Amino acid sequence: MAAAASIAAAGLTGCKEDTQPRLDKPTEFVLNRPAMADQLYVMSPDNSIFFTVSQPDYGVGCMPSYQVEIAKAEDNFKNGVFSEENPDGYITLETTTTSARIEISGEMFSMAMCSLFGYTTETNFSSDPKPIYVRVHAWIPNADYSDIYSNVIELSAVQPYFAVKVADLMWLVGQPEGWTAPAPGYPEAGPWALSETEPGSLVYEGTFTIPADQFQFRFYDQFSPDEPWDWYSVGAQDEDSPVAITMTDGAYQGNCFYDPDTKGAGKGSWQIEGWAGGDVKITVNLGNKTVRFEQVN
Repeated sequence: MAAAASIAAAGLTGCKEDTQPRLDKPTEFVLNRPAMADQLYVMSPDNSIFFTVSQPDYGVGCMPSYQVEIAKAEDNFKNGVFSEENPDGYITLETTTTSARIEISGEMFSMAMCSLFGYTTETNFSSDPKPIYVRVHAWIPNADYSDIYSNVIELSAVQPYFAVKVADLMWLVGQPEGWTAPAPGYPEAGPWALSETEPGSLVYEGTFTIPADQFQFRFYDQFSPDEPWDWYSVGAQDEDSPVAITMTDGAYQGNCFYDPDTKGAGKGSWQIEGWAGGDVKITVNLGNKTVRFEQVN
C-alpha cells in the first residue's frame, strides 16, 4: 500500500532580501524522516508522497521556497545534476512550494525515477521497488546566500509505475486543413500536428504542404471536451481576424499571441495573399511567444 509521512508545518511570514535586519545565513535545515520510510511506497497517478521539513533559521520570520531532489544513492548528490552524460547525478523535481509539508504527486515521483533508472520504454521498465534517497533545497528568492540543503533520508522501497514525459503536440487549423477542428482525431498526432522538439521545451515544429492561395491558419495547443476549444488558440493577434504577412528571403518571423488565462487570446490567423503554394517549416515557441515560417522548396 502507498505510504505517506506527514508532520504539522509551522506558520511562516514572507520576507525580502532587503528586509531589516538582514537575513541570517542559515546553518541547519532538517528534512524529517517519514514514519513509514521503511515500508513500501507504491506510486500511482492518483496518489502523492509527502515530506516535511523544519524551516531554516534566517533570523526573522520568512517563507522559503522548497524543492525536492532525489538520487539512487546518497553520494550521488555530490555528483551534480543527472543527465545522460552524468547518470549518477540527482534530479530536482519540478514542484516548488513554500509549504513545510511538501506534496509530490505519484506521477512526478515516478517520472523522476524512470529518468534515474533509464526507463524509456515499457519494454525496459521494471516496477521492482527500489531505495530512493531524498533531500530538499531551500532558499529565499533574490537572496543568493540563503541557499541551504537538508540532510539526506532514505526511502527503503519505492515502487514506480511507467511514467515518461512525452513530447506535446500542437495543431495547425485553417484553410489548408479546412478549418475542421475540433474533429475526431485531433487529440492524436496527425498530418497537421506540430511536435515539441523535446518534452517540456515549449518549442513545436512541423513541415506542411500549404496549397496555393490557402496560407491562412492559426494553432491550437489543446482541444478540451469540457471547455470552449478556442480558449487554447495561438494566433497572430487577439482579434479574430487575419493578419497579412510577407516572407523575406523565404522566411517570416514574428510574435504570437497565447494566454489561456485570458480565455481566448490568439485568435487572429496569419495570412499570405497570393501564396503560390509549397512546403513550409513552422516553428512555434510558446516560451518566448514567437513563430517562424520558412519555405523549404
